[in-house]
Amino acid sequence: MRRRYVDRAARYAGQPWPQLLASDWVRFFVDGNRAGYESKYGALRRRLGDETVAWCLHPDDTALLTDLIDGVMLVCEQMAWQLPAHNNYVRDAPQLPWPDMQRPVLDLFACETGAQLASILYACGDRLPAAVRAIVRQRLRERIIQPYLNDHFWWMGDGDEPMCNWTAWCTQNVLATVLMSDAADCDERTQLAAIAKACRSLDCFLKDYGDDGGCVEGAGYWHEAAVCLSGCLTILDGVAPEVFEPLRHEPKIVNMCTYALKMLARGGWCFNFSDCAPRLGRMGVREYRYARAVGDGAMTSYAASDWWRSLDEADATGLTARTNVMYQLWEAQEASAMRRIALERRPDSGKNGRRLPEGWFPSTGVAVLRDDRLDVAVKAGCNGASHSHNDTGNVIVYRDGQPVLIDLGVGTYTRKTFSPERYDIWTMQSSWHNLPDFDGVMQGASAECRAGNVRVVGVDDGIDGGGSAAGDNAGVAIGTVAADLTHAWPRAARLRRYSRSIRLDRGAHELVVRDDAQGRYDRARMHWIMAYRPEPLPGEPGALAVGGARVALYADGVPVRWVVESVPLEDDQLRRNWGARIWRVTVDFQESCELRIR
Repeated sequence: MRRRYVDRAARYAGQPWPQLLASDWVRFFVDGNRAGYESKYGALRRRLGDETVAWCLHPDDTALLTDLIDGVMLVCEQMAWQLPAHNNYVRDAPQLPWPDMQRPVLDLFACETGAQLASILYACGDRLPAAVRAIVRQRLRERIIQPYLNDHFWWMGDGDEPMCNWTAWCTQNVLATVLMSDAADCDERTQLAAIAKACRSLDCFLKDYGDDGGCVEGAGYWHEAAVCLSGCLTILDGVAPEVFEPLRHEPKIVNMCTYALKMLARGGWCFNFSDCAPRLGRMGVREYRYARAVGDGAMTSYAASDWWRSLDEADATGLTARTNVMYQLWEAQEASAMRRIALERRPDSGKNGRRLPEGWFPSTGVAVLRDDRLDVAVKAGCNGASHSHNDTGNVIVYRDGQPVLIDLGVGTYTRKTFSPERYDIWTMQSSWHNLPDFDGVMQGASAECRAGNVRVVGVDDGIDGGGSAAGDNAGVAIGTVAADLTHAWPRAARLRRYSRSIRLDRGAHELVVRDDAQGRYDRARMHWIMAYRPEPLPGEPGALAVGGARVALYADGVPVRWVVESVPLEDDQLRRNWGARIWRVTVDFQESCELRIR
């Protein structure tokens, strides 16, 4: 780790700092592009974080300190710290074209920037010139502390409005800013006011989680939701451990931690419902500390080992990677312990035949079933939630660590992604989520579009409040999930009844997905989404080879013809996840459709 930080600092030496220009800001309002501004934003803050830690390792390096000061002042001189895509004061309202410097917006990245600058002051102390420290403190008061205490942003919660990852993520970073008193220069009265407001917000955040710990926004947002909640508790533990430490053992907090392990699949994949990528992202010190605090050994071991594996990979360049100095200092504190656990315990991640834990999350309608070859997840919840797609009934399948039925996830965020036109984006629509349409009518986007009469049998949910991350379903041969999906479609679909059942025969290593429908529609058309080109199996009507799996298709009880559509992926994010193209297999049926995977 020491070498990595020193090498990063050496690569930055003599390179110009990224400059966030007014034209970069305006581009979002011209063509909806978010990446231009946000890539520079992330690059600048990654460099700040890397150089801070590198300087902590070599505090006599005056050239490095001088360069770090340049970066700090660049951030202080920016006209705003929020993103253009977040420049509003009312939830889901149109973005304002220019920031109001007299009324700063507290979004995810403004709060993250505040925590980063406070952490830099905390780490560097009086080695920074007094004038620089004064400017940073002034910016923190103007752009973080005063707006937080004197204004109300939607993510702070009002008791009724649904919250999302913003609440825990923003609150964590505001707490970090305010409680590093040497950095932010806050008196005790200000700190107590911030703690009280933060606790109210976190209560609003927790009200939207079921006791099962399921994340309604999907597994990809677990790091920014549940793990940032844990970050809040870590910070609060530091000032009042006797008050906040006992909360770690509340069943909901424990289950929110172990949720992530249940959403993984073999081969490094995950079940990526909603706006999520098919890889969960590496775990590190934050996830390790969370698991250790709730006392879950399997999750602690997995997080430490995943962090250890990450050290062999190329540096991450994601928008929020390495932009929080607090995380980097936590990592330095825990590196030896994580290394020891990773080398001693070497947990089985499920790659060599053992199953990862199963799960059933009634609060989100997500169930995870497994055998020694298949990892399966189904969503029997509702549409219309934060970051959700129109995908009630969707099923994701991996066999031996290879994708068979996939959820594409989300492409690169643009202005359209979080706008009234969101569900015009094809990756959000139900016909791209292993679901049928009826005379071309797809699912609706409201919370009323939901599964009913959900029945789950033979799935070990592992929810016992004791932090058990793994269950053993070896004695249960059949796992099933069934639901009535009639009301997931609008009336225009002319459905009388539509149901789906998923049956995993663990002894035969066979998954059966069956759909039954009745209505006044003329044609029902099922769409299966696959990452590999499906190849017909000679002499087996209705059978396809997809990767290493055998997939058999039936319509109204007989093997069927299908139509295979090769779909090129033009979006950069989708291409990174799945390659140059995916395939959609379409089957027409009248009353029943069945898919079998072995």
